[in-house]
Amino acid sequence: MAQTTIEILYPEFGNQAGDNGNAMYLRACLPQAAFIETTFGEEPAFVTRDDLSLILLCGMTERQQERVLDALMPYAERLAALADAGTPMLFTGNAVELLGNMIITPEGRGITGLGLFDFVTHQLTPQRFTGVGLGTFQPAPGADPIDIVGFKMQFTQAEGKNEKWSFCTLKQGFGMNKKSAFEGVRRNNLIGTWFLGPLLTVNPPFTRWLLDAMGEADAVLAHEEVAMRAYEQRVKDFATPGMDV
Repeated sequence: MAQTTIEILYPEFGNQAGDNGNAMYLRACLPQAAFIETTFGEEPAFVTRDDLSLILLCGMTERQQERVLDALMPYAERLAALADAGTPMLFTGNAVELLGNMIITPEGRGITGLGLFDFVTHQLTPQRFTGVGLGTFQPAPGADPIDIVGFKMQFTQAEGKNEKWSFCTLKQGFGMNKKSAFEGVRRNNLIGTWFLGPLLTVNPPFTRWLLDAMGEADAVLAHEEVAMRAYEQRVKDFATPGMDV
């Protein structure tokens, strides 16, 4: 059996709001896995390797976001091909915005996105959008849905019809924008979400799904008992009408 190999893109950038905790939790769940940390300026491993178990990119500053887009743009078609082949990927926080068609700055400048999904992001700095979300993720047709909890802290709102390719459908909180109940994006095993948290630590059932998608069905969730207790409490708390950060 091939070794599980996870590529963490630009870890020196992807650490906003504690989102580097996603990689930390994966390391705890998969102590025998190989982790490739691709720093800015290096060619990503996914460009030449077809055996990656997961590609991870987490939230960053807006200035870093534009630099990362420039770095990844030559590989947009490669990322799309990997997504269509079922390679697991996770983009959290504002990293999800790289996957759309365009990011429009407060000055009205358009920054071309990777184009894996049909949506446009509007930066509305200094206006900040915060909240909590509770939704359901459908792993596969006929499978039991998974409750997803998360926190939001962003300067953006996006526009696009993601009903058919959203990450989850919300019962509480806002999705792609304040008027939407559809959060994030999905393309096979590629998941993009504005949820922070970090997502994997606060959603052990989703992490279980992701590990399974990576071929690690026998891996044990790290700190499973305490993680599940915290998760179950959040599901209850976030269902409270008007719940906010």
